Amino acid sequence: MTLRSRIAAVAVHLPERRLAITDVEEEMAARNPDLDLPRGLIERFTGVRNRYVAPPDWEASDLAVAAAHNLFDQTGLGVGDVDLIVFAAASGDVLEPATAHIVAERLGATCPVFDLKNACNSVLNAIEIGDTLIRAGSYRRILVACGEAPTRLLGNTVTSVQDYVESCAALTMSDVGAALLLEASDEPGVLAHRMGANSRAWRASVTPMTTNAEGRLEIGRLKVKPMKMLRALADTDFSLITKLLAENDLTMDDFALVCVSQISVPYTRQFCESLGIPDDKVLITVDEHGCANAASIPQQLAAASASGRLHGGDLVCLIGLGSGLSFGAVVVRW
Repeated sequence: MTLRSRIAAVAVHLPERRLAITDVEEEMAARNPDLDLPRGLIERFTGVRNRYVAPPDWEASDLAVAAAHNLFDQTGLGVGDVDLIVFAAASGDVLEPATAHIVAERLGATCPVFDLKNACNSVLNAIEIGDTLIRAGSYRRILVACGEAPTRLLGNTVTSVQDYVESCAALTMSDVGAALLLEASDEPGVLAHRMGANSRAWRASVTPMTTNAEGRLEIGRLKVKPMKMLRALADTDFSLITKLLAENDLTMDDFALVCVSQISVPYTRQFCESLGIPDDKVLITVDEHGCANAASIPQQLAAASASGRLHGGDLVCLIGLGSGLSFGAVVVRW
């Protein structure tokens, strides 16, 4: 019998501190008194009302570890049951070594580890690669750990109203931890996956690395150029997603749930409409929880499972969209 993989469990960790977007705007206005920054702009553009902020001494690994502990509590498994840890996130604690080593040490793991980084698609790529490794017989149980800590990189000052507009997307981002367990299965769970890219669009959303006056490396603030992003999305051919479904004799109507990388409410709805995804198949989380980057799809899965919206045997489609621009889909039997 051919070995397959399945998603055995998913868990998230949200920090205790929840900050209203109106408070974010007031803080920005107070720190930029020389600029007349408009109120209500962020929620009007994005539909986001709240964001989560981790404690000041927390790193991306802390969020991932907290989510992993939640997953172990949920499943009754321990770190000794894991054969590989993949840290999959846009964030990270250090440039070197892999943040997965830090996660492993804090969990008490001795298994192999590596990092996987592809903006909001990091977790989807980890599922794609994890499925391939399990089907090859290399591992039987893989922990995908995600820790997103973007609020550490957000500056509190802007140079102009235009600069503020380009920072709006970053100001909706939340600190979130997520963990997903892939394991070998005789029955197919991960049914299909395919990824694509429009790399000409990488300039539309960038968190730069710069050198300061002392010659030291610094990580800059995420800036999204709205018009460049919209043009890039309009120029991107997303047909590989519908082709993947057609090759597996599926349509969007066959899914109990369609999870989509959520950067804002308006764009999520627009993107779903362009792919023919019915509204009742989508669970919007970005409005109350902020943009969770690579943790967005695990967060939707966990919320749907906790609310009773997902049941064993349900078909689920995971659709990723990340800066760069990368995109793709994973089809899963829950």
